[in-house]
Amino acid sequence: MVIGIALFSWDKKVGAVLEIKHPENLDLSQNLINKIYMTHAYRQENQKEELMEINLENQIILSYCDMSKVVKLGYEIIILIVHEKEKIHLKNLKSELFEFAREVLNKPKIERKKYFFENLDLFFKETVKKKILLVGRAATGKSSIKQVIFEGKMPQELLSNPLEPTRGLTPSVYSWLDLDLGIFDSAGQELDYLLDDKNEQTLAFENTDIVIYMFDYLTWIENNEIIIKDIKKVSRIIKQESYNAKIILFLHKIDLIKEENREQNIKNIQREIKEQLNLQIYFTSLYPNLIYNIYNAFYEILSNFSKETIYFKEVLDEKIKDNSKSMCFITNQNSSIVVQTMSNDFNFKLINQIHRLIAQFDQSFEDMSINDNIDYMILSSLKNFNIIMKFLNLSNYDLKNLILISETISIIQLIEFCEEIKNTLNRYFYKDIQK
Repeated sequence: MVIGIALFSWDKKVGAVLEIKHPENLDLSQNLINKIYMTHAYRQENQKEELMEINLENQIILSYCDMSKVVKLGYEIIILIVHEKEKIHLKNLKSELFEFAREVLNKPKIERKKYFFENLDLFFKETVKKKILLVGRAATGKSSIKQVIFEGKMPQELLSNPLEPTRGLTPSVYSWLDLDLGIFDSAGQELDYLLDDKNEQTLAFENTDIVIYMFDYLTWIENNEIIIKDIKKVSRIIKQESYNAKIILFLHKIDLIKEENREQNIKNIQREIKEQLNLQIYFTSLYPNLIYNIYNAFYEILSNFSKETIYFKEVLDEKIKDNSKSMCFITNQNSSIVVQTMSNDFNFKLINQIHRLIAQFDQSFEDMSINDNIDYMILSSLKNFNIIMKFLNLSNYDLKNLILISETISIIQLIEFCEEIKNTLNRYFYKDIQK
């Protein structure tokens, strides 16, 4: 994550002068500024452009200075501050900062500020802030779904090792394409208290955009009255306090419904929910042959706020639409799937194996990609089952890998698809710069 960027110039009387910074609340101490200047001053013999890297606590500071101009103009320095977790992406950030800083400092001072702010999307992208509240009775799977979707956790690990119950109201913040999402996970054991206490209601529901009420299949069968009562109470709170939130229902653990009865049972529940509550409902599970439903549910929910989610889905759909037994998805820096598509005849039983296999290779592939050793990872069977992973090199936009899987598309064609998708994404992200 890029924390901030700033431009300093030098005044012979007062020393370092901060000309521009972004964001406005960026904290730059005098000690830090002095350290940056001293780092360049130690290299006075260097008479060309240089880009220094300074490590400070949990931050990395990239500092550009054209030493050939110091005698005439004094030290003019542009710094980019990034979180230490971006270390693996420093090569790209250094290259982008070098070109950006050169352009800024070669312009007359009267033009610098305009150019500086017009091109900040090289390092920052505009995001939309949204809040999602997860509510429901205990042990319905709220925290597990949060970790699978937003933290890239493997579903089979959570099925084998269930999480400890959530206590209180637990907030987490995630970057999701062009969204900054605040996910508030509530304790199921404390649901009655949450729905009855005014202070807790304010904390949970205020500024919430989406309330996801989650319940599981067995609870619905055994006591659907209490679920409907809860949902009506949530609806009443939102209405009474004029909160601008939409309620969405997740019926989780549909793997507990016998496969031969699943379709009909789901239709019956949909009909009953529509008659009593008239709310949107998704049917989900962490089990491999059903996990696709969770990703699709969040795609539909987040696409109401995210232009990028819609666009990327359209890009992937276009590549898959004329191919059978194929699947494609894009991951972010947390290795979470941010968008995916698959043909109607794709073998769902393969999804678990694919996710596990890719997770095993993910870190090694990333390390090798960053070091310019590889661009693709290809796995191919004798029966023409092919998997290809391409490193997207779009860390500034929180995108990591593109993965295509197919039983019908050749490796050569998959490589072509990868290049076409990557080029499409590049054009999307860099369209304003190219103009």
